[in-house]
Amino acid sequence: MSEELLTEIRKLEVRLQEFIEAEQKATESLRKWIDKLKDFHNSVSKIKEKPELTEKMLKLRLESIKAFRDALKEVSRAEHEKSHLLESYGTILLLLEKQLQESKEA
Repeated sequence: MSEELLTEIRKLEVRLQEFIEAEQKATESLRKWIDKLKDFHNSVSKIKEKPELTEKMLKLRLESIKAFRDALKEVSRAEHEKSHLLESYGTILLLLEKQLQESKEA
């Protein structure tokens, strides 16, 4: 039983690291999207002054949409990694309880 518990603890350790990395990537992606939104906002403000900036604004809008899509993908990956963590938590709690019950019976 203790080998099974140790295996699950190691699995949890790996899953936690994967979750942390996924969360960091998601945060970076959201920051990039925010930067694209700021660029877009600045272009919209300038277009009132110079109508020829329309092409640049359209390009920035597309970049903003792509950045948001990328951010959503990274957030999705982070959520996926979080689900693995939750699974490990439950498995470890169950194994701890089983080990405690077995030690009482011995």
